[in-house]
Amino acid sequence: KRSIKKVAVLGSGVMGSRIACHFAGISVQVLLLDIAPPPPEGGFSKPSDKNKIVNDALAAAIKSNPSPVYHKDVIKKISTGNFEDDLPKIKDCDWVIEVVVERLDIKQQVYTNVEKHRKPGTLITTNTSGIPIHALLEGRSEDFAKHFCGTHFF
Repeated sequence: KRSIKKVAVLGSGVMGSRIACHFAGISVQVLLLDIAPPPPEGGFSKPSDKNKIVNDALAAAIKSNPSPVYHKDVIKKISTGNFEDDLPKIKDCDWVIEVVVERLDIKQQVYTNVEKHRKPGTLITTNTSGIPIHALLEGRSEDFAKHFCGTHFF
């Protein structure tokens, strides 16, 4: 039996940001992560600037019509961050949903980093609709493979 109390969504594009909103809408805590933008000349002026991509994507999702949230207060269930600084936080998640760009090399790089931080037994899924599961599992640990599957939300 699994109890899903906290979900990490890796990738905040159209699919990822809306998946995050749907989970928040059923009162699940969500960690929404994406890449950090390239630093401007002179570096980031504040640490939160590294979350511009994920924060802009979430804001766009919320403003979309129809909005993926029924009540604006559920947005409080979503925390945002970037892969560089915040990926270790997935250790507290019961389910990690990968929703990054449809490139095998990038997905495999994400999984390598996920394996460094996930707790054994954590459910890991991919939202891919075009890359074979067996290709995604190449090089993964036995525990990762045992708890991995495809979940295409839309």
